[in-house]
Amino acid sequence: MRGHIRKRGSTYSIVVDIGRDENGKRKQKWFSGYKTKKEAEKALVEIIAKIEKNELELSNMTLSQFLDKWYETHCEPKLAPKTLKSYKELIELYFKPYLGEIEISKLKPVMIQNYYNKLKELGLSNTTINYHHRVLKSALKKAVIWQLIPKNPCDHVEPPKKSKNEITVWNVEDVKKAKEIFKDTPIYLHFMIALYTGMRVGEICGLRWKDIDFNKKTCTVRRQYQQVEGKEIVKEPKSETSIRVIPLHSDVIEVLKEEKKKQAQNKLLLGDKYNRKYDGYISVWEDGRMKTPEYVSKKFNKILKKHPQLPQIRFHDLRHSCASFLVQAGVPMKVVSEILGHSQIGITMDLYSHVLLDSKKEAIKKLEELLQ
Repeated sequence: MRGHIRKRGSTYSIVVDIGRDENGKRKQKWFSGYKTKKEAEKALVEIIAKIEKNELELSNMTLSQFLDKWYETHCEPKLAPKTLKSYKELIELYFKPYLGEIEISKLKPVMIQNYYNKLKELGLSNTTINYHHRVLKSALKKAVIWQLIPKNPCDHVEPPKKSKNEITVWNVEDVKKAKEIFKDTPIYLHFMIALYTGMRVGEICGLRWKDIDFNKKTCTVRRQYQQVEGKEIVKEPKSETSIRVIPLHSDVIEVLKEEKKKQAQNKLLLGDKYNRKYDGYISVWEDGRMKTPEYVSKKFNKILKKHPQLPQIRFHDLRHSCASFLVQAGVPMKVVSEILGHSQIGITMDLYSHVLLDSKKEAIKKLEELLQ
């Protein structure tokens, strides 16, 4: 933080640099009316100290105004559509109604803490409130970089710890029953790929035939298909590690071969009436239209509800089931992490620590039997 003193007529003024605006132009704040230079020098030290302690207003921009600017200049150019939608809902439904009218230079940790307490009263989970904290902290970090505020008030707030939700997965017997139930449904292919590879539904719908190597029995995950507010988006997976090669079980290979044969027959049968927009994609209807992630997930739930004897899981839980089976089979956690496409092995360890613990107990039991 820089400042200097200027003489204006018979009095002295203090000029403090407080950063640059969105156009890169230097911003300054003036404090005038000091009778002597010594008085101004003393005040300059106090002013800089207050600014550094966040005790002096640098900007009269409200949090609402700042979040609009942050979303427009920082979020929109960089974030994925689903993340953008989530941030927009958070800003409009929560941040603005509860904190929006507060000037960012006057936003204190206690205000944010009270906001989190209010969310708790509204029934939001610890995990959701923690997400609010991460987004708000990220936004205000940019306010510090832009020199609108000297310090991030979120640094001095303790958010609730994320809730550890128990993941519901199927066991081997559940899988045997489910394979029979889903065999003749429009999403059998999606079901088999998710169960045997742990791929996300968007990744499955984004698969093209060129991603399948029938000779090597592998699948390369290169993209994911999404629909956000009716808009189709095909993009690379969420991280570099999400782009991966996964070995395919022989049962999945057979299902893929059968699907490819059907698609070739449908193209010949329908001719010009076949929808060529998604030519080359695996997840399509008989007429070539896309079977979307939303359709796959909803259809999965609808079919499963007709079979209450099976644990009622989400389509995404097939991914968790796959991971659990891999861990139980003794596959190293690093390999499991690579198959799932996690950015860090710690994510895998955290998600499936309970399964890993069961495997360790089984290992110790075998050791006890061996040493008896």
